[in-house]
Amino acid sequence: MDDAAQAGGPLERYIAVLELVAAFPGAITASDVGSLLGLPKTTAHRLLGGLARSGLIKGGDGRNRTFRLADRLVRLVHMSADGGWIEALVRPQLEALAAERGETCYVSRLVGHRVHVAVTVSPEVRWRAFVQPGIEMPPHAAATAKVILAFQSPSLVARALAEPLPRLTSQTRTDPELIRAEYASVRVQGYATCISEIDEGLGALGVPIVQASGAVLHSVGIVGPVPRIMNDAMATRIASLRAAAARLSQALSLGSAIAARTSELPQL
Repeated sequence: MDDAAQAGGPLERYIAVLELVAAFPGAITASDVGSLLGLPKTTAHRLLGGLARSGLIKGGDGRNRTFRLADRLVRLVHMSADGGWIEALVRPQLEALAAERGETCYVSRLVGHRVHVAVTVSPEVRWRAFVQPGIEMPPHAAATAKVILAFQSPSLVARALAEPLPRLTSQTRTDPELIRAEYASVRVQGYATCISEIDEGLGALGVPIVQASGAVLHSVGIVGPVPRIMNDAMATRIASLRAAAARLSQALSLGSAIAARTSELPQL
């Protein structure tokens, strides 16, 4: 064994398996892994089992069991400070949505247990300040934060709500149990609202962006004065957000797969 291979050790094998699963999501089997890496089938099974137990990959059903990347690894990829690829993929869709609705539109992303604005497109400069890229969205008040956290695990939600929840306006809820109940309603209705909960007179709607894996790591939102956002045409705005979310899902699912393949996995 040469020095490079010895230095990599078992970790190098796990990384090689991750790269193959990322390259052939939902199609690669343990036999494929063994053949491509020149490993005994029992070793391939052991490596895949270890990655699955760690939540980095997940196996499919059926006789020829296949594997794909799991939500934990996808989240690790999205935690990267380099979100340039996200903006490149979502900005055209946001520009089209903002032009259609005539309002400020934005995409938020999950980073650890926090939600940050990723990309904003605004036809009106005065509303852009409320959703500048990089701003952390309050988990108990922001529509795009609620609609992401509503689809996360109880342990992640617990971390998100463990920190002090400030009362930003008279409409802000700060009781974690009430917020969890709202998350449950959001899961049922498929969208979240923010009605004067961050700033008096400001309203927002948020819709989840569900990736091909089923993970909800992003959301798309629209923000503006309450009378303009929360009126008889609200259902039409939600329909526009859902249509945009479907298009963004395709782009982000592909982008996630590419990012997973091109990330420097040894540093994860």
